[in-house]
Amino acid sequence: MRYVSTVALAASVALCPQAALARDTVYQVNIGAIDLADALATLSAQTGISVATDGPIPRERSAAVQGRMSAREALDRMLRASDLRAIRVGATTYRIVRRKHPSSSAGQPKADPEAEAGPDIVITARKQSEELSKIAAPVAVYQPEEKDGPGVRKDSHSVANDTDGLALTNLGPGRDRLFIRGIADSPFNGFSQSTVSVQIDDGRVTYDAPDPGLRLVDVARVEVLKGPQGPLYGTGALGGVYRIVTNRPVLGVTSGGGGFGFSAVSRGGLGGEGEAVLNLPLVNDLVAVRFLAYAAADGGWINDADGSRNLNRSITYGGRAMLRIAPADGWTIDLSGLFQSIGVRDSQYVDRAARDLTRDLSILEPRASRVRMAQATVTGPVGSLQLTAATSYTWQDQDDLFDATASAAALGVTGPASYRDYRVYHLLDQEVRLSSSSDANLSWLVGASYLAAVTRATGDISSGGQPAFPFFALHRIVTEAALFADGSVDLSPQWRLAAGIRLFRSTTDDERLEQISQSARSKSLIGVTPSASLSYQFTPDRSVYVRVGTAFRPGGIDPTNPATGRYDADQLTSIDIGTRLRLDRGRLSLDGGFFASNWQDIQSDYLEPTGLIATRNAGKATNVGVEASADWRRGGWRMKAGFTWQRPRLVSATDGTDLPPDRRLPVVPDITGRVRLSRDIAVGGWRITPQIAADLVGASRLSFDAGLDRRVPDYVVARAGIAADRDGLVVRFDIDNLLDGRADTFAFGNPFSVGVVRQYTPLRPRTYSLSVSRRF
Repeated sequence: MRYVSTVALAASVALCPQAALARDTVYQVNIGAIDLADALATLSAQTGISVATDGPIPRERSAAVQGRMSAREALDRMLRASDLRAIRVGATTYRIVRRKHPSSSAGQPKADPEAEAGPDIVITARKQSEELSKIAAPVAVYQPEEKDGPGVRKDSHSVANDTDGLALTNLGPGRDRLFIRGIADSPFNGFSQSTVSVQIDDGRVTYDAPDPGLRLVDVARVEVLKGPQGPLYGTGALGGVYRIVTNRPVLGVTSGGGGFGFSAVSRGGLGGEGEAVLNLPLVNDLVAVRFLAYAAADGGWINDADGSRNLNRSITYGGRAMLRIAPADGWTIDLSGLFQSIGVRDSQYVDRAARDLTRDLSILEPRASRVRMAQATVTGPVGSLQLTAATSYTWQDQDDLFDATASAAALGVTGPASYRDYRVYHLLDQEVRLSSSSDANLSWLVGASYLAAVTRATGDISSGGQPAFPFFALHRIVTEAALFADGSVDLSPQWRLAAGIRLFRSTTDDERLEQISQSARSKSLIGVTPSASLSYQFTPDRSVYVRVGTAFRPGGIDPTNPATGRYDADQLTSIDIGTRLRLDRGRLSLDGGFFASNWQDIQSDYLEPTGLIATRNAGKATNVGVEASADWRRGGWRMKAGFTWQRPRLVSATDGTDLPPDRRLPVVPDITGRVRLSRDIAVGGWRITPQIAADLVGASRLSFDAGLDRRVPDYVVARAGIAADRDGLVVRFDIDNLLDGRADTFAFGNPFSVGVVRQYTPLRPRTYSLSVSRRF
């Protein structure tokens, strides 16, 4: 049996999506005759490749490698005197394997492992480098394609289109909530902790804030861990983890790219987008920087009944700066900062049938959101161990204006009224961990983490031209200190047992003010979240597994609970039974399995009579489901398909009341499916790639709340496009919502009027986009 083990591990996270470029790039490589594991880590830092191994890495010195060469040539020179060789298993991914000696099977023809190997991906979401095809857990990976230039949608919704089990609300950019595997608590952006932990590289981005809607520009991949991830990621990861992995600076090469695009929405507005990336070495093979900048103006499609058009148009701009330092062989220091701003002129819901893109407006509802993040990560060997220390700090703010006229009486005002909801989120995330050296029989990691999340929210009411006055305020401070461990061991050549545990202390200080009522609560608790898995490997690329996982969320203030004034912590336990197969010499990848979860004391955001959002315990829920995906490549053709069938259901209510006839959890559908077909065609030096895709989203419900149990119907959306690529120049034309559907995707937009006015969020109409980009 062969095993995937880490090779220096955080340094190999960068997977450059520019596959064709990566094969021919020449780097400045400078690696001394050092320990082989450290040499491979240093090469990863200098070239951006990822390396995985079959079996343990020998504790021996590698050959010195210096000069300008490709990553493949550097690996060959480094391993020349050893019993190892490197084979390519992906665009920028290599596997280190034992050489086969002629005497081992005399007279038998030798197959070339590299010719047989299909593309693979090395991921690091479980805090170790692992090949996707061999992971005994439910994991999905979204990779932007090298042809995805400006004009192609690249955000959380595009990831959901390609990832089974991932769902989002549809309130608009920077305001959506993510859900995985049916673990959905509410459609409203309240103050309960998110059920999905959103990460960028080694830092957490959100605690109780919505998904920031980051544009996935210059991103290597998005890793989605499905099911509770309490041992490795702490509180809040009930549904799973959504982790964005950025392209890090490459030390040995100057490279970059850029492009622009234009779009047009049928019966809507025009849009444009531009982006640019530059990778620049500063000090030979020791220091490099990478810069990214982008901006987009998206055309609107929602109209006012008085004749104003395209009111929900938006402007997004942002950037990222990264510095990589390699102070010594095997060591890397990564410093990065990012910024993004989103401004939307009006909401994207309507108050009539979804096919009508019109709303009666008395007050525009503009939105603004910003996110900023600073991050530092240090990795390197400590004896035979690998040290990783990461610190990040995230600032996120939301500034939303709502038409509150429908709730004016409950808010204590008369006439047309508006409500300004302003929130500021700060999040500090720190972690230090040690992991074992590569070992075929036992691998482990231990670590300590500290998280501090601060939320401040205010709500001001304006009415009749009078000055705004404060109505609501909230101040919350949450801290979590934890120790965690994870490891796996071989029980036999085929069986492998893994387990993880997290011991944490969580403290919550809440203060909430509504009009003249005020409440404050502080609570601390100590908890444990374990996990365990058992896998059986038939062959190196065919396995089955069973996994049990747990996760936890702390409680907070519930102003409607007369007994305690709080809502309780909730916790989730799940079991997965799955398989992961690679067939047809790696050309066909199959993943699938059965999952079941038990969710106790569900925390759910709900609407108060005023239209404000509070949190309470809704009851107990269970979910069972089946999931499967396939990725097939042959002769230039590629087909990707998948589906999820699940039954997330409320089985009891906290207050003991009778359950509603519709017991589905909010937002998430019972069934989803996707299929995409593309083909690469060579024409006169150009690579032409036409493609077509379709997604099925089943029916769902809006909310647990009485009076808001709105049905969201099922719908199908199709996309088509064609790209032409030659020597790094890409020209692309795409059509989104090919059939120009008008389905209601989300029956909510305004918390102050949703109780009295039926709301619809229609699909964006058919949209055409044309883009040109260039890599160098």
